[in-house]
Amino acid sequence: MPKDDCFDGVKKFMACEDGQQFLNGSRDHLKGQTIVGVDFANSGESITTILRLNNGQCYAFNDEELSLETLREQFSGLFRELERQDKED
Repeated sequence: MPKDDCFDGVKKFMACEDGQQFLNGSRDHLKGQTIVGVDFANSGESITTILRLNNGQCYAFNDEELSLETLREQFSGLFRELERQDKED
């Protein structure tokens, strides 16, 4: 699916009544909670951040800053070194 189609689909979902109800539920779930822990998980093409809330529930999300593509751009020297080490092992 082209990126424009994805953007338009998300935009329509966010604007419709069912989408707004769903997002309001997420907002209500998170509002007023305190983050008591943060973990990270490898999701294949990015690092997923997992927030542990004071009510015992978890909230996982992916941030573009933690995508492999962004990390490779920001830490190009480190990735070259890691690849070199892999070749040596």
